[in-house]
Amino acid sequence: MAPLNPGLRELRGRLLPLKDLVEESDNCLKEDVEEDEGPVFVDAEELCSGGLKAGGLPGRIWVRISDENTQETCDVFGRFPLTGPWWRVKVDVKPMGSRNYQVHGFPSYFLQSDMSPPSQKNICSLFLKDCDVSSDTITAFLAWVNKVSSYEDLNFENLRETLRIFYKEIGRKGQKQPTQTEQEESLPEYKIRLPVECTVPFISVMTALQFPKVMEFLPVLLPRHFKRLISSDSEEVFEKIEEILGTHPWKLAFSKITYRELKLLQCEASWTAFCQCRPLLELMTDLQKNGLIIYSKLKEMCREYGHTYVKEADLTLQLLDQMSFHDVWQSLKFLKDIEVVTYTKSCVFPYDLYQAERDVASSIGDLMMRPPWRLHVNVKKVLATIHTRKPENASSDDAVSESKPEETSLETSVDVPTTQDSGDHIWDNGESEDDAEISEDQLDQDQVAALEMICSNAVTVISGKGGCGKTTIVSHLFKHIQLLEEREVKKASEDFEQDQDVPEEWITFTEQSLLKTDKVIEVLLTAPTGKAAGLLRQKTGFSAYTLCQVILDSYPALNLVTC
Repeated sequence: MAPLNPGLRELRGRLLPLKDLVEESDNCLKEDVEEDEGPVFVDAEELCSGGLKAGGLPGRIWVRISDENTQETCDVFGRFPLTGPWWRVKVDVKPMGSRNYQVHGFPSYFLQSDMSPPSQKNICSLFLKDCDVSSDTITAFLAWVNKVSSYEDLNFENLRETLRIFYKEIGRKGQKQPTQTEQEESLPEYKIRLPVECTVPFISVMTALQFPKVMEFLPVLLPRHFKRLISSDSEEVFEKIEEILGTHPWKLAFSKITYRELKLLQCEASWTAFCQCRPLLELMTDLQKNGLIIYSKLKEMCREYGHTYVKEADLTLQLLDQMSFHDVWQSLKFLKDIEVVTYTKSCVFPYDLYQAERDVASSIGDLMMRPPWRLHVNVKKVLATIHTRKPENASSDDAVSESKPEETSLETSVDVPTTQDSGDHIWDNGESEDDAEISEDQLDQDQVAALEMICSNAVTVISGKGGCGKTTIVSHLFKHIQLLEEREVKKASEDFEQDQDVPEEWITFTEQSLLKTDKVIEVLLTAPTGKAAGLLRQKTGFSAYTLCQVILDSYPALNLVTC
């Protein structure tokens, strides 16, 4: 069957052995097919459930395929999770030179169960080597096979049983069995599991024999989960996937369903991947196919605009060249019925983003309902520590700039001291931040207001364009508080050293007072993105998290500052 894209060619044939599989190089073309990102948010319950997580994509390598249609040997560059010469593959490619091709998408796999006669001996040898069987054992096994029958009788369907008979025979002769334990020898023969059966190549072959649809479609639909699924060797999961592929393949497009039925995390097959699996498309109704198209477009628009929703009218407008207005409405209803999307006030939300947004709002609401708190800090003195003093050799232009700090980006015009430097400034030089002063005309009133809000509210959200000083004022505020605490501790230590002979009742009174002291205020610094959280962490020296991390980890924060 010809590929849907006229610029592509379908190759179908067996993989040929390559001595050296060359990893991706800068001279090779990159795939122009955009690889879908996994869901941004994962439910905390799912994370703690022990479900199978997504892995990384297999690396790009060169393989050699013997095309069955043209008898041509083609060198192909792409992502191949399995490369053994006992596999046949089907893959769409595009030319990138004389007999060189680049993969479009991912390959489908078909097992050569007969070991490609008359090459059974070579194929079996390569396979056992890939399963980490020693060279001596492979040689002995092949010699034994040739003695008791012939290589022509060897195939993957009887390989497991043949290996068991071989090990049983050498065991009878009193030879050491390097691949079996004494405990295994005491088990019934049908329960003995050879170490070779626990290797990924062996599991892959046995899976292909029992579940051919899994090997044909899963590498294409779920490339990030394929190798981990194979390694798990879960026959129960394979049975469910095989059934889904034969009846309702559309279910694999939705992470909510794949988690509920298969316990797979962040697992969604893209519409682009389904387009490579035409036999699966034939099993779907128009309603289901339209649902997959709409869901794909919805995720694309949410990523593009950075929103958790799309206006229903805007989404419909984007889809009218692919389906009618009535089909869009019917498919949205289908997606809502299976709880993949939700919509309210003419806005369509992917369910996971909608739920995450509600959780964030609920957690912040809980924080805001708590009793108000107060940081006893002179915010003007905090801002004074940020102000950069003019060097003695500065030009008059610099003086003008300094007198008008609002015209210069705070992030680039100030020197942010580290906590250690600030401590040296206070203690070693005998100075104190209490001595820092700044005139009213040098104060940025927005920064004053922001600091006063932080000092008096359980939740503070600071917004502003890049470089306006959000991170700077937060970092200096909490460094200032930390220095005040250090100063208080040092002063208390000095007072204690000077009062070694105080009456015992004074010490008792002090200890009782400490027990009655209110719990110290805890502050959680957050940011909307990982990059912003990293910058906040770097500037303050304290822990900082994304809002998503806070929700997923149920962080026990008392007060929240986000910028």
